[in-house]
Parts: sequence; C-alpha cells; structure tokens
Amino acid sequence: MATSGAAEILLRYDKTQERQHFETLFGNDFAVQAFASDQAALDHLASTSTPPAAIVLVPNRPEHHLQSLLLAKARDQHPGILKILIGDAIALNLLVTLLDDQLIDRCFEHPVNLDVVRSHVLAAALTREEPSPFPEIGQALEGSKPAVLIVDDEPTATRYLSRQLEHMQTEFRVLSAASAEEALLTLRDDSNVAVVMTDQRMPGMHGKELLDELRQSHPTIVRILTSAWGEVDVAMDAVNEGRIFRYQKKPWHAGDLQILFRKALAHHRALVAARDSSRSMAEQQFAELRQQRRARLLEHLSERVDGYTGEPITADFLDALARIRTLPAQPPHLRASRETALEHELVRDFVGLVCRQLDTLEPAPMPAILDRQAFEQALADPWENPAATSETQTPLTALCQSLATLLNASGLKRSALDITQAGGHLTVANASALHIYSHLLAPITRLSRPLLEQQSALLMLFVSTRLLAGDIDVTGGDQSLRFSLRLPAGTD
Repeated sequence: MATSGAAEILLRYDKTQERQHFETLFGNDFAVQAFASDQAALDHLASTSTPPAAIVLVPNRPEHHLQSLLLAKARDQHPGILKILIGDAIALNLLVTLLDDQLIDRCFEHPVNLDVVRSHVLAAALTREEPSPFPEIGQALEGSKPAVLIVDDEPTATRYLSRQLEHMQTEFRVLSAASAEEALLTLRDDSNVAVVMTDQRMPGMHGKELLDELRQSHPTIVRILTSAWGEVDVAMDAVNEGRIFRYQKKPWHAGDLQILFRKALAHHRALVAARDSSRSMAEQQFAELRQQRRARLLEHLSERVDGYTGEPITADFLDALARIRTLPAQPPHLRASRETALEHELVRDFVGLVCRQLDTLEPAPMPAILDRQAFEQALADPWENPAATSETQTPLTALCQSLATLLNASGLKRSALDITQAGGHLTVANASALHIYSHLLAPITRLSRPLLEQQSALLMLFVSTRLLAGDIDVTGGDQSLRFSLRLPAGTD
C-alpha cells in the first residue's frame, strides 16, 4: 500500500483484472482510487477537496471512450490533472483524435515502462496547482504579429498551405522552411515565431529531433509533429517524452490547421505569461541579493580604495556596474547565491585581487607634459608585453594596463581607442563598446577568473584616472559599456 501523503491516481477501468494488475504495479507508489464507471469517478472527483495528480484510463476498448464524460469534465474543469491512456495496440487515428480533443495528455502501450509512468505522475503531483485559464484565442500579442513556422521537405505543398492560411486569417504570419536546418536559421532571424509544425520524415535532422532541440532552446514555442506515415510509436514518444502540443496527421486541411494554430497560439501566450511571471519573481528576489552584495563590496573595499584616492571611487564604480543591463535572474542564480558559498567567495576573491593590485601602485607625479604621443607610448607596453608583470606601477602604467585588459576581454584591438587632445585635455574613449556579459552585481552561478580580472581592471581604471587628476564618464548598455576619460595634458 502507498504511504500516507502519496500522490493520488484516479483509475478508470473496464475489467477487474486490469484494475488488479494496475494496483499491483503502482499501489505501493500512489494512492489509487479505482472506478468502473465515469459517473462513479466523477462523484469522487466532486467530493474531494484536492484533485488527483492523474487520471489513468485502462480501457478494454479505448475507442469507446472518445465520448468519455470523465475525460471531458477533467479537461474543462480540472486542466491541471494529467490524463493518461494505457492500452494495447492503440490506433494512430484514435491517438490523434484523443489528443486533438485534449482528452488525454499521455499514452502508453503494454508493456508499460513503470519508471516512465511514475515520473510523469510525480511531475504532475509537484505542479498540481490549477493553471489560470488561457487568454482568449482571439487576443493579439503585443508588438509584431506572431508567426507559425511550417517545416516540410515538400516546398510546393507548404507554400500552397501557407497562402491558404494567410488568406483565411489575420491573426498570425505563416513562414515555411524546407528542412530542420533552415528552420533553425529562421528562428535565429525571427524572434516572433510562436508555433512550429514540422514533418517527421525529412532528410537530415528528423522532425522529432528538431522539436526536442526547440524544447530546450525555445521552451515557449509550441511544438506540433506531423506525418503522412502511421508511426504510432513516434507519435507516442513525441507526446510522452517530447511533450509536444499535438500530433497532426497528413494530409493537411487548412481549416483544421487554422483552428489548431489558434489553440497553439493561446497556449504560447500562457507559456510566455508563466515564464515572465517566474522571471519577475526571480528578479524581485535577486534585487535584494544585489543590494546585499553591493553593501558587502562597499564595506570591504571603501576603506582601502577610497582611502587611496581620497574620493568615493568604490560607490562610483558600483553605480557604473548597475547601469549595465545583463540577462535577467533565473532560479539557478538564486540557488547559487543562497545555497553555496558564492556570495562569500565573490567578495573575498575580488577584494583580494584589488588589494594586490593596489599594493603595486606607487603614486607618482604627473609627467612634465602628458600629450597624445606620451600617452600612446605608455599604452604600447602592455600591448607589446601582455604577460609582463611589474612589482610596481605608476598611475599612468596602471591606467594603460587596465585599458589593455578591458579591450582584450572584449576581443578588441588597440585601434578601438579614440584618443584626442584639445584645450589642455587628453580624451580617451572606446570607439567600440566593451562586452560586459556579466559583472559583480549581475546574476551569476559561479565565479571565473576572467570575470574577476575584467572587473578589477574596470575598478583600477577609475582609480588610476582619479590619481591622474582626470575624470571618467561611463555609459552602460545591454551587456555593454562605453567610457570616456578626460585627463589633463599639455597645450597643443
């Protein structure tokens, strides 16, 4: 018998031996409530305050359940319940019909893989909260119209279908690709693809392989598999393991596909809303972690850095980082900050690296004349000898070393610097933006040496500029940064 608190399965059976066999297989894992009629199962469903994790159908004749009142009520009133069909030699037409009518979510033929069924039920139990209803099907997405991408190696048929669908509606655009490889290029260029329907049998990458890849790389794209071949094993695998939205048999009919694509677009909107809600929650939680991290960096750096320059350099540096927009926080970032030593190691390793660099810095008087030629001569050394180290640095050599480190980290050459002299000042700016994919105040899951070196070089750019009596202006962008240094110089 299952332990107290086990996930519940509502079992709908036709034969007593099927019920007994199911209870033998799964009775120790789940609380199985078995019923021989739809009405008895519905009465139980109405009487319980907590719906079951799954409804499992083990019918004698699966086709007799196409009009199942139990499955229809579960679909309409309890969309969070997982609906599983288990049977012998299930016909592809029957499977497609049950999926199209959303009467089942998973389908298995005997003999079933017990571990796979258990994993599906347990996953459903962990996410048993009822989802909010889909947005209205006719509701338009903001911005550009969403696109449906049809992938098939018969371009003539695909183009004809695309023209039909374009003339029948104005809710979505229709794109086509002749191969999985071409489809991936289309997805790279068009960020508004919401639905992908692909043929299974194509040269090169097959349809299911494409959909499996999209499940990982584009989780909000709704995936539909289609085929002219009666490959029930492929259809079951795509539904059960690939979690596709539908399996659509050929030949295609534009009217049927229009209805299918409208449902798929509604599902896409629900997936996007769920993703955005999760991101928003993670961002809100990370905002607190960011403030705590900033406070610890200020606490451990200010006395040493600001004491060296006599100005609030640390705060200016952290404010500049905050203006660089990086990718949003995700749950793994929160776990790394809360459940590992990441936050402690970040402050410890960065402060240690900065202090070692400050220890090599020797305040020195400004050159008698700092002009463009003198500056470029000082800048040449870290480029010609990037691995060279020195026990001591002047503010000018530290500034040039910082510039070299920052440009190298972005794959930029020395020519990316724009150096001008006018009105008693030398101006140094980056003509090409620096790539700052992450920084000290951004969500990260682990520390890396390149990240620490890039960030310390940016802080030392602030420090050395102020020691040279100059000013620094920083503008943050999307994973990018531009700077402008203004240093006192001799007259032209």
